[in-house]
Amino acid sequence: MTLPNEEVMDLLRDQFIVGARNIERDGHVGLSHGYRPDQCAVGTTNGAGGRNVQLVVLGCDETVLHVLPGFWHAQDLVQELRLALEVHRLHQDDRSLDEKKKMFATLHRSFLNRHGQAMQPRSEWQGFDQSTELMRAQGEPRDTVVVDAAGKATIKPLVQVVHERMQTRPFLKLAAFGMETYVDYGQAFYDNNRGFDRGKDFPRAEQANAKRVREQQKEAAEQETLKKKLEKAARSRQAAKSAAAG
Repeated sequence: MTLPNEEVMDLLRDQFIVGARNIERDGHVGLSHGYRPDQCAVGTTNGAGGRNVQLVVLGCDETVLHVLPGFWHAQDLVQELRLALEVHRLHQDDRSLDEKKKMFATLHRSFLNRHGQAMQPRSEWQGFDQSTELMRAQGEPRDTVVVDAAGKATIKPLVQVVHERMQTRPFLKLAAFGMETYVDYGQAFYDNNRGFDRGKDFPRAEQANAKRVREQQKEAAEQETLKKKLEKAARSRQAAKSAAAG
């Protein structure tokens, strides 16, 4: 998740119970390689490699308190973990669920207001991810960009994308969280260690990615078929109106 840092380690040790799970079989997994702890450690930007790894903060009832996809700089990870503790306290509060959901969104908006600008330089996109995302935004609605009146799309910092997506997922159970759509940004392959060390391949991850691509292609084909049917129906209605008017 991040390079070793004493403040991060202290916070994790004192406030959290830390565990890990292999996501190689999960549908949202990326296509990058694996590396041993004694191989090269490469720093990058917040949120980079979001399909490779996710830091998921859960309550004891498996309620999702926060999810940080990809790499995070230590100074920013500390702030994010402290936010997760605030969300945990809110989750344990006696207020109604509706009230807590509103406050959940407020906490994330407030976090962006307080920290977003300072974190923005460390939350820029990798060039290949940005190109992929801007290309996708030309053909489909994307919450990763802001489109101006002239139709020009500007990419949002990844810290903003993460917190805006979290706002729409207040106090969901892990099984209902929707990790696939949460980490759906940039491209599936991400590997900054390439060229430094030889990485391990993950055949099951390759299978998961191939399956995801097939499903996306099938969905796109179905959407195109539906679009053509609707257009044909509209033309038929228009022809019928014209005939009636004549």
